[in-house]
Amino acid sequence: MLPDFLDALVRPAAYRRFAAESPARSARYVAFLSLILLAAFGTAVKLRLVPVVDRTFAWLETSMPVLTFSDGGVTSNLEGPTRIQHPTVKEIAVMIDTKRTDPVKVDELTKDKVIAYLTHDALYLQRGDQIETIDLSKSAPERPVTLDAATYKNMEQSFDWVVYPSLTLFFYLVFAVSLAFFGALYALAGMFYASLAGARLGFAPLFRIALHAQTAAALVRALDTVLPWPIPQSRLISLALSLAYMWLAVGACAGAPPSPEPAAP
Repeated sequence: MLPDFLDALVRPAAYRRFAAESPARSARYVAFLSLILLAAFGTAVKLRLVPVVDRTFAWLETSMPVLTFSDGGVTSNLEGPTRIQHPTVKEIAVMIDTKRTDPVKVDELTKDKVIAYLTHDALYLQRGDQIETIDLSKSAPERPVTLDAATYKNMEQSFDWVVYPSLTLFFYLVFAVSLAFFGALYALAGMFYASLAGARLGFAPLFRIALHAQTAAALVRALDTVLPWPIPQSRLISLALSLAYMWLAVGACAGAPPSPEPAAP
C-alpha cells in the first residue's frame, strides 16, 4: 500500500489506475489510511490521556478512604466530612461523609467546590444548577462490597486490558467508516467535475478515486491529532485538499481509459 500512498500524493496520473482497481484493493487502502489515523490517535492518547489516567488511579489508591457498601449504606473510617481533590485536575473534587444521612443541597456542592457528595445512603452529583441523587439504599448488594487500593489497581488493569483495546478497535472502525462516507460525498462532487472535464467516469470509479484523494487530508488529520497545538482550520484544509485532489484526478482521467490494476508479483 505504500506505493499507492505515495502515488496518491504526488502522481495525479496514478488515479487512472485507482479508478480501475478492484474493490478489495480499495478496501485494503482504506484499512491502510485508517491505520495511519489510528497510529496518530494512539500516540495522542499515550501522550495526553494515559498520564492523566495513571495519575488518577494513583490518586484513588493513595487518597481515597476504604469504602464498604452493605445493608443499603456506605461506611468508612472517616470521622467527619472530608474533601478529596484530584492533584492535577483541580475541577475534580469530592466530599465524603459516610456518617451523614441528611439530604445534600446543590448550594452545598457549589460552596465546597465539589462535583459529588457521598453520604451514608446516597451519592449526589452536580449537573449544572441541578443535583442528581443516586439512592444507594435501593441498590444494596447481596454481600458487602469494599472499595480499596486493590480495587482501584484492578480497575487500572481493566483500562490496560479492556478499555484501551476496545477504544482502539472502535476508533479504527470509525476512521474506516468516515473515509468511506466522505469518499461517497467526494465521488458526488467528482461527478460534477467529470461533467465539466468530459471524463467518462461513473460513480464506482469516482468512489475509488475519492478514497485515494483523501490521502493528504488524512495526513493533515493525523498531524492535527499528534501535534501539541491544533492546526488552524484543519477541517477546512482537509476539505480543500480532498476536493483539489479529486479535481486533479478527474482531469488526469479525462480523455484516457482507466489504467488496469498492476498484476501481483
